[in-house]
Amino acid sequence: MTVMRAAAGAAAVLLALTASGCSPSSDPGSSSSPTSGTSTSEAPSPSPTTPSRAEEAQALAVALVPDYLGTIDDLYLDPSLPLDGIHQVAVAPEATAQATAIGKFRSQGYRQTGRSQLVAASAVSVDLSNSPAASPSPAFPTVVVTACVDVSQVGAVDATGQSIVPPDRPRYLIQQLTVVNPDYPDTSSWRVSEAPNRQAESCDE
Repeated sequence: MTVMRAAAGAAAVLLALTASGCSPSSDPGSSSSPTSGTSTSEAPSPSPTTPSRAEEAQALAVALVPDYLGTIDDLYLDPSLPLDGIHQVAVAPEATAQATAIGKFRSQGYRQTGRSQLVAASAVSVDLSNSPAASPSPAFPTVVVTACVDVSQVGAVDATGQSIVPPDRPRYLIQQLTVVNPDYPDTSSWRVSEAPNRQAESCDE
């Protein structure tokens, strides 16, 4: 794993949920007082829409991304933290790959500086097939999430304090995260199983 991957953590994400509403329109020419003998009634409010299982899975997978990135940041920034912490947000093969990379990073005397920022994350596919006993390849509910991460404030230095990050490093990483749930439908069990990334000059690339 390269230094670029080591600097791929993120601190937080702001998930904005928008809701549309409607307000009754008024006729400027109408009287503000009700007409005698005329009753008025309000239209019933629409019932809130219950999200489907697929929509719920997508929302939970996207919500995991900032926790996953933040945990990686923490492990690179603080060498005293146990590497087992990665299992709170990831499973093999991603958990193994990250623990190995972070361990090597620490053993070389490298240190991360700064945190990265998650710019955007969105689910691009969902498959709730669940065959944990299948052999040789168990299948778990899976959501694929694409994320754009700003790493411009993230650096890495060696034991002498010299930067080991190329000065012309692109500002962003585009990640494609495979998020699985080995204990579905437990909503707290979503974990990242793979998270390949590529460098980019913008989130639109």
